[in-house]
Amino acid sequence: MKYKVLILEDEMHAQQTLAGYLDEHADFELVGIANGIGEVQDMVDSLQPDLVFSDVMLPPYTSFDWLQTLDHISFEIIFTTSFEEFAIKAFRLAAVDYLLKPIDKSEFEGALDKFRQKKKSGEDTGNLVQLINNLKEKTNQTRIALPTMTGFLFVAIKDIVRCESDNTYTTFYMSDKRKLVVSKTLKDCEQLLQDYRFFRVHNSHLINLEFITEYIKGEGGLVKMVDGSHVDVSRRRKEEFLKVIR
Repeated sequence: MKYKVLILEDEMHAQQTLAGYLDEHADFELVGIANGIGEVQDMVDSLQPDLVFSDVMLPPYTSFDWLQTLDHISFEIIFTTSFEEFAIKAFRLAAVDYLLKPIDKSEFEGALDKFRQKKKSGEDTGNLVQLINNLKEKTNQTRIALPTMTGFLFVAIKDIVRCESDNTYTTFYMSDKRKLVVSKTLKDCEQLLQDYRFFRVHNSHLINLEFITEYIKGEGGLVKMVDGSHVDVSRRRKEEFLKVIR
């Protein structure tokens, strides 16, 4: 089977790089190149691509401006971008693939492999839909994609009480008493959630500051959470933690 690919990119060098990399894969066919938002939708409608490589910044618009106009997304998308922290954080929260410019060939190959796996597993474009929703919604409605055995589970960040590390796995404790074990390290979780009033009080514990009910003094101290759990605060993190909660 050949997968049809469309490139949405306004930089000729990036167009040529992507086209050259794609040319080495017999199971992918480049069916078109759109130079901007003004022409991409007509090309999508006529060419029906399986995969779109899309630049984020397409002055005077972004690719998000286009995607937010769609009622249904029938294709997978891999974003290409320069270092733009907001966009990258959004991609990671929704587990959507992206490539940093200049595009590294090995990372490009990895992105194609992920796409193939998605198609074989029958996953839909839920991650992309969640990315768009996150960009539309207020911060407290933002959802994070948690990897499961069968795909991804999307949970609202505001409903996460705390996260506890178990080596390469992390357990998410939710406000509705669910416990979700996911294949993310606590460091990964910290990087994703630190902008949403989460604080790492211990090597093994990341807590949502909105769910603290009490802090008990001690060598490092102890935090009581709204779900009844008690979490140790390490001596090393105590001073910074007290500054934050004050």
